[in-house]
Amino acid sequence: MTEARPGAADARREMASLRIECLSCGDVRVLHPVSHHRLEEGECPRCKYVGWAASAEMDETLRRRVRTRPLERRRLHAA
Repeated sequence: MTEARPGAADARREMASLRIECLSCGDVRVLHPVSHHRLEEGECPRCKYVGWAASAEMDETLRRRVRTRPLERRRLHAA
């Protein structure tokens, strides 16, 4: 029988959830991160688009600009 590390449950409880929204249709999802696991956004269940952004980082002007831009012009640019 394996015993859980002391504080492991506390660490999971302290990890904040992340509210994200689809960059195409605006559908909102809440991700609940698990310690040492990668967050998997996947495709939007409503429109099947795979672009997501943290809701806290978006304002209405940016949302409008992103959603009105044609899909072929939405590219990631290396910094």
